[in-house]
Amino acid sequence: MTTPIASTIPALDFAAVDRWPARAAAHTLGAGLLLAVIAALPVAPSDLDRHQLPKETLVHLATWIAVLLARPHSLRGLRPDVVWSLVVLLLLTLVSGIFATNGWLALRAGSLIFTGAAAFLTAHDLAQRGMAPILLAWCASAGIAGTATGLAQAYGIESPFFALTRLPGGTFGNRNFLAHFAAITLPILVLAALSVRRNVTAIATSLGCAILVAAIVISRSRAAWLATGVGMSVLAIVYLRGWRRQVLPTLGLRATILAITILLGVIGAIMIPNELSWRSTSPYSDTLAGLTKHDDGSGRGRILQYSNTMRLALRHPLLGVGPGNWPVRYADVAPPGDPTWVFGDVVPINPWPSSDWAALLSEIGIGATLMALLLGLSLAWRGWQATGTTSNRVLAGGALLAVLSVTFIEGNLDAVLLLPAPILLVAIAVGALLQMSDGRGASDFAPSASMPRIAQLLPLVLGIVTLRSILQTSAYLVAGSGRSTPRMIWAARIDPGSYPIRIALAQRESCVDARGDVLAVVRMAPNWPATINAARRCGVKIQR
Repeated sequence: MTTPIASTIPALDFAAVDRWPARAAAHTLGAGLLLAVIAALPVAPSDLDRHQLPKETLVHLATWIAVLLARPHSLRGLRPDVVWSLVVLLLLTLVSGIFATNGWLALRAGSLIFTGAAAFLTAHDLAQRGMAPILLAWCASAGIAGTATGLAQAYGIESPFFALTRLPGGTFGNRNFLAHFAAITLPILVLAALSVRRNVTAIATSLGCAILVAAIVISRSRAAWLATGVGMSVLAIVYLRGWRRQVLPTLGLRATILAITILLGVIGAIMIPNELSWRSTSPYSDTLAGLTKHDDGSGRGRILQYSNTMRLALRHPLLGVGPGNWPVRYADVAPPGDPTWVFGDVVPINPWPSSDWAALLSEIGIGATLMALLLGLSLAWRGWQATGTTSNRVLAGGALLAVLSVTFIEGNLDAVLLLPAPILLVAIAVGALLQMSDGRGASDFAPSASMPRIAQLLPLVLGIVTLRSILQTSAYLVAGSGRSTPRMIWAARIDPGSYPIRIALAQRESCVDARGDVLAVVRMAPNWPATINAARRCGVKIQR
């Protein structure tokens, strides 16, 4: 006889009661994620940054306010291997940034890593106070809202905030970014569909899973397709293991409803006509057939880029070339004709390599890469340890392993945690699921009346990081489309480290007025073609 799941598995509801600052912090962190997902500028000098800069600002701002409200009590409840791998990773990031060629890029990328770590610690602390359901509910909402913008674009709805290329990217600016986010969110919604008390809510969350799957399918993102398959396989293995050990009840009707709605999402994405102009007559079967293809097209381009990036990493094995400095230093190893370069563009290369791990290895070094691997393995081990215990820990542990697996697979094939929205999503989800799978609450730890001295610096650093990000986004708001020179001059004053703004002024102003901008872009990206041309025009020598 099937055991009613609602009577055996603790529900993901909002019954947990804590002091208002903790609840406010949880809602702030979650709402910040949702706003970051849908935020974009209608126009900007750089199409990529018009989506990423406002997201970065909201991620920094939400994390900063959440830390001020929650006052997370240091690292309580975290295992030593998790703590030390995270601390060493942050220290190596800081030291690497000091020696970077482009300090502005190092500050921007390093700040995102720091904020992600702060969000993880805050989410874990809030989960110990009973806020995990709130945090995970916001993660699920952000995933559905973000993917909905991509589906809306795919079916003909237009918006100045949507992607202009790589459709259907919605407010993410790129279909791959949207699909990666949806794939990471999917295990969280599966957890909710199997554990909420009310059947109506279970059906609603199952429909949410169908929306995410439809967006993943329609995006044709090979990394997201592969990662979703791995993530769902991990969930199935963990839950089957829990059922065989009799610590997880038969899921029965809930699992059936979930499977049917996901299948309908796949069928709907394939069968319902959309407004996307794929060149292929069989786009989805072509993507499926090319999942592991690497001898031509984008697959071959990735292999070449990975090979060159490894050469760059071997030249700088200890500290790398600095956070965010891969695009500046890639020219050191890129051969003529490398498809990564688009010489006709002002910014001739993507800000990140097509892999989180390639970026980490080349930008921060071998030591940081090992620390990141240790951190991921430590978190995964905690999730696996929970899968043979109680029913709620099995469900949470399985979701934790699935989120980590999806993130790892996607991060090998594209930029994921290098972006603001996904890093906040993973930080919140992993922090909450880690505590849920651990099974301990705030009562299991000694209370602390105040934050430790070292932790008291956290709000100050986050405040500085947030202010810097606000200035970056404000500069783009002032610049607008980038066509007005007076507005661009004001934008350069607000954000003197913006290459797109400074190079635009270096190209259009007289050399007398543009000399400062030319010198600035030479310091920021001396090897880029636009920099070289601007320097030649105004007689500025570039030191090789």
